[in-house]
Amino acid sequence: MGNNVPSRRMSRATVHLENSNGADNMSFVDAIHLSPHQVQLLTSTWPRIKTQSSLFTQVFKVLMQRSPVCREMFQKMSIVGGFSSNSVCDLNSHTKLLCELLDSLMTDLHQPAKIVLAKCQDVGAAHVNMNEKCCGVVFDQLGEAFTELITKVECVRSKREAVKSWMCVISYMADSIKSGYMEEWAKKRRSNNHHQPQQYQAAGGSCPYA
Repeated sequence: MGNNVPSRRMSRATVHLENSNGADNMSFVDAIHLSPHQVQLLTSTWPRIKTQSSLFTQVFKVLMQRSPVCREMFQKMSIVGGFSSNSVCDLNSHTKLLCELLDSLMTDLHQPAKIVLAKCQDVGAAHVNMNEKCCGVVFDQLGEAFTELITKVECVRSKREAVKSWMCVISYMADSIKSGYMEEWAKKRRSNNHHQPQQYQAAGGSCPYA
């Protein structure tokens, strides 16, 4: 997890914000169809959830338990470094960044949905060099693990509408992260195919022809 996307391009959130004309600024709340009561439940439960740092750590521990490939990736990243050359994206870093991402959404639930989408997609795009065995499946598993754990928090599970509200938020977040990853992965694949030298069979074997 992480939202420190490569510096070679502007973040989607920045682009959307600069291009915003106010005509299509559906709020995040409207995009996921939350009632005023559900918004109130989210804003009242988030401060208590935010203080439970172990919950965010547990999300990734559950993810690693369910995905051997993810477990291997985290072990490698803790030594070699993550998707950014300037940061080591180990378990602790991912825990912190997940909390920060969710906090940026919860701070203003009425912010434009396209800004929320862009923030999440930037996180997914930043994982484009992730092991291809994971593809987008890991983000589905992330959403499932996060939903499972957050709906067990006492202040959430005691209120049915709070459970439904958090499920909507996490589902949107996980799906958007996944879409950002898949979009960037598709771009990378097209770029690699475009630059890959064509192979011609010659007498001495195959040789690249640029």
